[in-house]
Amino acid sequence: MKLVLGLGNPGDFYAMHRHNIGFIMIERLAKNLGMKMDIRKKKTIFARGKMNNIEFLLLKPLTFMNLSGEAALYMASFMKITVKDVIVIYDDMDIPLGKFKVRVGGSDGGHNGVKSIAESLKSPEFTRIRIGIGRPKKGGDIADYVLSPFTKTERENLRTISDGIIDAVKLCMFQSPVIAMNKYNKRD
Repeated sequence: MKLVLGLGNPGDFYAMHRHNIGFIMIERLAKNLGMKMDIRKKKTIFARGKMNNIEFLLLKPLTFMNLSGEAALYMASFMKITVKDVIVIYDDMDIPLGKFKVRVGGSDGGHNGVKSIAESLKSPEFTRIRIGIGRPKKGGDIADYVLSPFTKTERENLRTISDGIIDAVKLCMFQSPVIAMNKYNKRD
């Protein structure tokens, strides 16, 4: 079984903020797969499916970003999902807006949601779909930046890469993260 987590903060206030790109993309993935994320259990909301003989869960932690590991650990333990079968979709300031990268393992890069998941699962060896949100202007506050909404132009930019992100996640789920990396991690 695969566990795909989209990271974000719960509530309407955060819905279109940069830090919620994981929630945005997991909802788009669910729609692409013809699913609704409407099952609620212990600090999570998720959908359960099966495709190509692979069972999977699409999940949004409802713990707020910095405690995402609680939801990941609960579901991975409950469903007996190994770390190598966990895929996390989240925002990354080190990648320019309009770009994304696929990676297995590595550091948390200062992302508290990813740090929480690695600590809770006792391993950083899960697959990551890192979606670029860019950085604030020089001297700008990072917290204010990630907790601010995307501009109209930025939303349009993200729409143009949504299909690629969804394809990359599906490649990770149903084939291999290596295939997704080879297809999408091109050098610019």
